[in-house]
Amino acid sequence: MIFRLLLLGIALHAGFAAAQPVPVIHCTDLYHPHEDPDDHFDLATMYALPGIDLKAIILDKGSRQADSPGSIPVRQMNKITGRNVPFAVGPSRNLATPADKVLEDQPQYQAGVDLILKTLRESPRPASIVTLGSCRDIAAAFNRDPELLRRKIGKLMIFIGDADETKRDYREYNVDLDRNAFICIMRSGLPVYWVPCFDGGVFKNNGHASFWIAKHSDLLGRCTPEVVQYFIYALERKKPSDEEPLGFLNKAPNATERQRLLAGARNLWCAATFVHLTGKEILRQDGTWVAVPIGSTKDARPVFGFRPVDVSVAADAAISYGTTDTSRKIMRFEVLDKDNYPAAMTAVTADLLSSLARKR
Repeated sequence: MIFRLLLLGIALHAGFAAAQPVPVIHCTDLYHPHEDPDDHFDLATMYALPGIDLKAIILDKGSRQADSPGSIPVRQMNKITGRNVPFAVGPSRNLATPADKVLEDQPQYQAGVDLILKTLRESPRPASIVTLGSCRDIAAAFNRDPELLRRKIGKLMIFIGDADETKRDYREYNVDLDRNAFICIMRSGLPVYWVPCFDGGVFKNNGHASFWIAKHSDLLGRCTPEVVQYFIYALERKKPSDEEPLGFLNKAPNATERQRLLAGARNLWCAATFVHLTGKEILRQDGTWVAVPIGSTKDARPVFGFRPVDVSVAADAAISYGTTDTSRKIMRFEVLDKDNYPAAMTAVTADLLSSLARKR
């Protein structure tokens, strides 16, 4: 697809800049060395969005962070963008019950939940929270101060689960990370914007999942050298003892490593989906993909959206639809333009990533 960088960049950034930035807390199971480098793409996209005021980053599964510190890519993104977004590590264990506050966890694993609560208390207006991975950190925060979260969360966007209720014996990976946390959030009554990872089983998308596949050459081909180095450091699994993370960004990309990076492909679930947090939707105008205020363009077909649905969650974390005494109304993700969804999401993600390092 011919991609018009200038037109798309102007449309995206002009649209985002018109509105007051949305305060956001980003919860992620981000590691170095990576478990799945899609988290590195998501982090970079979150930093790139001009409509977002990134207030805090919570690193999930605290006990793993000592050996595989997600703080490395966070510090790299802070350097690339000239920012100082605070980060902290979340709880080290699963919730014992959906109501568990995880108060007895070790002090170093309390910082993530504390940072969520502090950020919300200090925010003059409602903030949005994004969870990639388990819902553990936000569930523990909710159990400690439910009224604060009800008052101060504008949108809670969770990337987790399978939208197909018929697969009752299947638990998507993020759900299985902490079933009780998933149950807690789905029953919480918070303004949940549910983005299922799959719809119909592993790597299936029948219309209510965000999953798509993109080529690295399409995503990263126009990125600055610093951003290329950020991704090379992640995907080549560089060791801090061999290559200092921040200093590595200043080096010119190695030609072989850059070629290897651009030859790859990536499973993605989030990235361009974050534009919804800024009140935008993605659609095609004048031959290119743009993000515009939701509902501002008549007769246009957005690539994705959200629709209210009644959901119940059983004790084993299985979901079912329909209004019952225990159901909660949430907003569920849906693909509205299946034919163009992968191309559109890739194009917008690529434009945002190409804008990094210009935002000092």
